[in-house]
Amino acid sequence: MSDEAFIKKILRTTPELWEILTLIRRLQLKQGYLAAGSIRNAVWQTLSQQSVTLISDVDVVFFDPDRPVSDDLVLFNQLTTWAPQYQWQVKNEVYMAHYDFDDGPEFRSVADAIGQFVEVPTCIGARLMADDEIDLIAPHGTRELLQLQCRPIPFYRQDARHLAVYQQRMRRKQWQRLWPNLKVDDY
Repeated sequence: MSDEAFIKKILRTTPELWEILTLIRRLQLKQGYLAAGSIRNAVWQTLSQQSVTLISDVDVVFFDPDRPVSDDLVLFNQLTTWAPQYQWQVKNEVYMAHYDFDDGPEFRSVADAIGQFVEVPTCIGARLMADDEIDLIAPHGTRELLQLQCRPIPFYRQDARHLAVYQQRMRRKQWQRLWPNLKVDDY
């Protein structure tokens, strides 16, 4: 089984993740994806022979220059109405390019945005297509995700100021407590 097929199997066979993908598709967002931690955590749980459970918020990302940033709240409210059991976070990535730093690259698509998440294994997204096929985005590949490795993307390795964001996240997240086999590069 290919790496991509392995990840898609996890998404397809985890009822909560399948429901989330279905709800995101129902929103009919431009470039709407489930991203980041929900997928990363499910893969690491599977690789660690743990049951797959949602342990973090559910990141819904999309890229639509025609929608105002205030629509994020409208979409959040819709998802919360449909499925209040999840901790939704909804972001139009058009407005997120300078979240951590003013010198971040402008995003041209949701793939650009996903590729700028702090850690390589977090740079992943999935959406459910009309034919129920899953489309994956992994701008830095899936190798590190599937090998239980974590390091910052190049943007966050460029100097001490940028690297501090990654280091602070690693201290706060404490992922190695959940996944003892995870190798976190501390730089």
